[in-house]
Amino acid sequence: MNIEEAKRIPLEDYLRRMGFSPVKEQGDSLWYRSPFRQERTPSFKVSLSRNL
Repeated sequence: MNIEEAKRIPLEDYLRRMGFSPVKEQGDSLWYRSPFRQERTPSFKVSLSRNL
């Protein structure tokens, strides 16, 4: 797999396969709680349109 192929993988699908589910949807953004620490308010945002 090269970098261009990796960029085409939808982050939402990857995160779901890793066991992470979005806490909130807002427009084309999905909000997750940080996978690195315990938090109550989601701070990790994924843009569906930009796949970032």
